[in-house]
Amino acid sequence: MQDFSTDERADMPFWRSTPFLDAGWIIVFFGAILLIAIHMEAFDYVMKLSHAHENWELDEIMTTMMLLPIGLVIYAKRRLDETRQELKRRRAAELEASQMALHDPLTGLANRRKAQIEISRALEQAAEEPVTIVSIDLNRFKPVNDLHGHAVGDELLLAVGARLTNAAGPDASVFRFGGDEFCILMRGSFTEEQLLARVEAIAVAFDRRFDLSDVSVSVGASIGATTTTDPQMNIDVLMAQADAAMYRFKQSGRNGFSFFEAGMEVAALRRAKVEDELRLALTEDRIKAHFQPLVRLEDKAIIGYEALARWCMGDGTCREPDEFISIAEEAGLISDIFYAVLRKASQAARNWPGDMRFSVNLSPVQFNDPWLVERILQILVDEGIQPGRLEIEVTENALVGDFKKARDVLWSLRNQGVHISLDDFGTGYSSLRHLSELPFETLKIDRSFIANLSIDPAAQTIVRTVTSMAHSLGLSVTAEGIDSVDNAMTVTDFGCDTGQGFLFGKPEASGLPELADAQANTVEGKPDTAETPASPRKRA
Repeated sequence: MQDFSTDERADMPFWRSTPFLDAGWIIVFFGAILLIAIHMEAFDYVMKLSHAHENWELDEIMTTMMLLPIGLVIYAKRRLDETRQELKRRRAAELEASQMALHDPLTGLANRRKAQIEISRALEQAAEEPVTIVSIDLNRFKPVNDLHGHAVGDELLLAVGARLTNAAGPDASVFRFGGDEFCILMRGSFTEEQLLARVEAIAVAFDRRFDLSDVSVSVGASIGATTTTDPQMNIDVLMAQADAAMYRFKQSGRNGFSFFEAGMEVAALRRAKVEDELRLALTEDRIKAHFQPLVRLEDKAIIGYEALARWCMGDGTCREPDEFISIAEEAGLISDIFYAVLRKASQAARNWPGDMRFSVNLSPVQFNDPWLVERILQILVDEGIQPGRLEIEVTENALVGDFKKARDVLWSLRNQGVHISLDDFGTGYSSLRHLSELPFETLKIDRSFIANLSIDPAAQTIVRTVTSMAHSLGLSVTAEGIDSVDNAMTVTDFGCDTGQGFLFGKPEASGLPELADAQANTVEGKPDTAETPASPRKRA
């Protein structure tokens, strides 16, 4: 007997179904008996028997037996219809489950699981048809999502998926891995020029703005590509290579594409490891605040501290911000770090004199947080700290993006009493417009201008001019990176108001106002020597 699949049974015509055929055989069987009975005049004998034994009700029994095949056919037809409908429902449910398991519910593109299946199949034929993987990560997607809402963010992802599908071409497969991550699989042999042109076409797709229902937005993309002809290539290694090439641009904050080169995967794996460890450090409360004193140059008194983030490890060592801040910004963890440092600095400041300030650095990424001001003020309220004791430091580069948004946030903080300073002045893209339109009270000259100040005439001219200009605008001036007595004396002579650097103290786990006398002795004592800059006095 031929065995049919579920789909074949659901689509099979009624007259070919097993119940109908079974009913047909029953009719044939009874029909044959009927013909034999007619030929043998069996009905006459049945009639005589029935009349002789009327109490047996043989006529009713015979009538029932004659109608039984018709009833079986009707019953079989109805059961078959019900079975067919059930099979169709099951098939639809299976297709829907498959769609949900292997496709992204928002864009309809294949998801990561489907990508792994298709890439694995493609790798089996990589010797004949080289496999190219293109990894794509959107830039500035989170600001769009935060500013315009998730509905606009979803619409943008739909538009990105459609544009990538069009740019990749009909012979390529586009996948969405989740969030703002996409991937493209291309099969076939390409010359170097052809492959470059195809990847460039994907990058160019982001040059145009995305016109959505209620808004027009612009997002960029960091793109990495890798190609293999090795059927034994591990899919995870291949994907890691594409990601490594992509992160070359992601870390620089620029849009563009890059092809994988040997050595890139080491940096990508290190970055992924740091990100995972950083997430764990946040949950384990291992992000600490270290404090570096701010010294009033006029009388060498400590007037406050800058709170600097430190990632404390299990062995007692701490990682510097340069090792993890950029990764935290990319991974969306910078706000958690900022709030952790702000809270710990506020807790420490409760034990300081009431007129002593503390400053915390604000990342440019955080201007996209619509609740930034409220969260800062809430932490101050929770810890019992007046807003006037907090100083927020922003870098010049923070003003390059959405200037209006940055201006609104900074003025909101200033109106609540929080002080605002411009950090690392001279290394970014600030202008007189920024100094005049934003509520800055302090301008911090970057350490690169202070390092060789005593012997560099150009640096002296810059520091003197910047200080004079800042005072004309009503701003106080802080000189960063003061590591020698000569530099401290020079910036004091130039009119700088506040100093910060190793000469006055390295960042320590607790800000101690009583260090002021020790630091004053350091500045007013011997001239500069070749020794290591003085560090704060250690407590017994």
